[in-house]
Order: sequence, then C-alpha cells, then structure tokens
Amino acid sequence: MTHFSTGVVVDGMIQLHEPLDLPNQTAVSVAIEPLTAADNDPVAAWERTQQRLRERPIHGGGRRYTRDELHERR
Repeated sequence: MTHFSTGVVVDGMIQLHEPLDLPNQTAVSVAIEPLTAADNDPVAAWERTQQRLRERPIHGGGRRYTRDELHERR
C-alpha cells in the first residue's frame, strides 16, 4: 500500500497534515521532496498545463461533423 501525504517540518520533525492508518512501530520507506510556492499556485499550474498542451496537443482524431450533420432530423 502506497500513501502520499503532505506535512511540515517543525523543529526537525515532520508533522503530517493527516494521520496515517498504520499500527505503531510499522517500518516505512520515506522520500522527502520540498514543495515550492509554485506547486500550490493555481495560475502556475494552469500555465504548466497550457505549456504541456502546446508541446503535446490532444487530437480527437475522428471525423468532424458539420453543423447540418449534427442537427440532422429524419
């Protein structure tokens, strides 16, 4: 089971924002990656998304219907 969580460092100790559902004395592997202010900025996130879409656009790839074909009534 892998669990991702965030927290803060207080006096050299990591305090998680949410408790873990693990018994005491459970051995775990920990990877620490500091979060930057840009990680929490929605404007920066939107700009990264737009940049990725410019680099790797998403194409529908199918047939494009005309307005008349979309609204055809029989």
